[in-house]
Amino acid sequence: MMKEPFETDEELALELAEALSEVAPHSREVADRAKGSFTWRTIDEDLLRAELMFDSALESATSTRGAGSGRVLVFNTELSQVEVEVLSDRVVGQFVPPSAGEVDVEGERGVVATATVDDLGLFVIEPVPPGVVRLRCTTSTTRLVTDWVRM
Repeated sequence: MMKEPFETDEELALELAEALSEVAPHSREVADRAKGSFTWRTIDEDLLRAELMFDSALESATSTRGAGSGRVLVFNTELSQVEVEVLSDRVVGQFVPPSAGEVDVEGERGVVATATVDDLGLFVIEPVPPGVVRLRCTTSTTRLVTDWVRM
């Protein structure tokens, strides 16, 4: 049903005031959520990028590592390093310099695992995450994300 046009500006103003009074209690919440979602668009730009600097799987066959050893990956930034060893049943890692924090393992569909990092910078992820993943690491002094790798 179509409403007739307003005859006066006052009628229009009253109609608008009534419509806005219904949504006014929610306007602060809507604005806060909009601002929050807008800040997420550049979240990766705010993180240090830790590049894969070493992968033991790429070493030559003359390596001195034993047959039972796991794969070692080292990710570097200017300020810190993340070292991980991929074993058959888990991933063991350490932040250098040591610092407590958290590691999120991100896959193509979002976070697939989370691990707590102790004061020595050590963490364990069980089981080994499948597919291509990256580590999003947060400590009291550093926020970084590693390159994508298949563990």
